[in-house]
Amino acid sequence: MSTLERISSHKVINIGYRDAPPYSYKTSDGHVVGYVIDLCKDVTESLKKSLHINDLVVNYIPTPLAMRTTMLSNNIIDMDCSVNTDTVSRENVVLFSRHYLFVYTRLGSFKGNNINTYSDLAGRTISVAKGTTDLININSLNRLQKLNIMVLTQPTMKEAFSATNSNKSYATAINEISLKQLIESSEDMKDYQISKLTLGSAQDLSIMLRHDDIELKNIVDKNLSARFNRGDFKQFYEQWFNSQLPGKNINLHIPLSAEMYQYITKKP
Repeated sequence: MSTLERISSHKVINIGYRDAPPYSYKTSDGHVVGYVIDLCKDVTESLKKSLHINDLVVNYIPTPLAMRTTMLSNNIIDMDCSVNTDTVSRENVVLFSRHYLFVYTRLGSFKGNNINTYSDLAGRTISVAKGTTDLININSLNRLQKLNIMVLTQPTMKEAFSATNSNKSYATAINEISLKQLIESSEDMKDYQISKLTLGSAQDLSIMLRHDDIELKNIVDKNLSARFNRGDFKQFYEQWFNSQLPGKNINLHIPLSAEMYQYITKKP
């Protein structure tokens, strides 16, 4: 049975998310929100119309980074609506929607820790979340540059950042937007810095789908294209990246650049 057939039969769609503001997160009043969650809401509204299901139930299921592909493959979730990097190796096991953002892996550390070149990381302990492209990037750098970095893996990005906060690591490697959010949310945000130095190439972020889910991918891509080309898209972007986040007393102050706007709205 295909995903669309199962959704039509059960009148339920299961959406994976995790605590990764502003992409996806649960507020204190129990609502699941975020930039990618809103994109996926467009998809669920479209499915209601195309499948003629007015009472479609949308279940939001916490999905750990390391369990994304397993939960998709076992039909526990139908879409992973959070931060997901589209990589060649992952394309062998899952499908990705058209890209909704690009980011770089950067290093967060206490101010005074001079990280200007890769050699500044030699012999240091760097914390990073399991199952991320950030981990791939730091391992690749370590291998190629022979830096003797001690890589401290953690279950989540928040825990990777906490390792730096508690001096268990010299710095943490995280996608720049999540890193900015973690610093802005910390009690001593002014004590931290984000490196200008980047690890690896730009990461193309997408909604993750089952490997054989071409029908659903086509619907997702169509809805993303419609959202990105709406007249109010810039305001929509600013809501999540350059305004106070719903349910949180922080503003990431990441305005929509001309380069990002062109990237998001370009035809795939």
